[in-house]
Amino acid sequence: MFRGGDNRNFVVGVMLVVALLFFMPRYLPNLVASILPQLYEGVPCSSLRTADDRANHQSLLGRSAGEPISLSVRTSGVPSDAAGSLWVTIAVTNNTVGSVAFVYDPQRVIVGDNNTSGLGIVFNPGNSLSAGLPRQDSGSVPESSLRILAPRQRCLHTVEFPGGNVLIDPNASSGSAQVFAYYRNNINGAINTSPIPNATPIFRDQGLWTGIVESAPQGIGRGDIPAP
Repeated sequence: MFRGGDNRNFVVGVMLVVALLFFMPRYLPNLVASILPQLYEGVPCSSLRTADDRANHQSLLGRSAGEPISLSVRTSGVPSDAAGSLWVTIAVTNNTVGSVAFVYDPQRVIVGDNNTSGLGIVFNPGNSLSAGLPRQDSGSVPESSLRILAPRQRCLHTVEFPGGNVLIDPNASSGSAQVFAYYRNNINGAINTSPIPNATPIFRDQGLWTGIVESAPQGIGRGDIPAP
């Protein structure tokens, strides 16, 4: 049986729990983002699992989505000296309730759009900055170059540009330039049937979405993210 003081403490405790449940959805995401931004904003795209036997393992929901992926981009702002860096972070988001495969090689995220499949960034106006190894398309994408985004999952890829390269280019050093990210894929991806599989593959292609999606442009002088 509760005594008077215990009764009041119980009621106060219940009210605090109710208040916490009410305010938590509003403030918890911002709190987590400020303390552990990488945890809240997304995992590194390079940490996503690679594709495994796309001939038989695909999400029908992911395959059927009209435009499954969206992008956003943020920058750290123009560095103050040659020892600093300009950091550009691309966020890749799966908009569907199914798993989605996308073309991604962390060594081949490029500056500019040469009409090949993968992630890239474009500066406007153009400048001399560059990143990424050369890339080209083929009939089938190696499964090691496919990453799987879980339903509603987001991943991040960050490109570093040394300050010495940024500051010598007037279009970049002025801080008035903009940058946007894009993802392009040109092929559904042929299923590799060599050697001949033991059973007929369930899917005729790798189920890759084809098309191009772009982020909104971001001014590089704003510095929306801190340097890593």
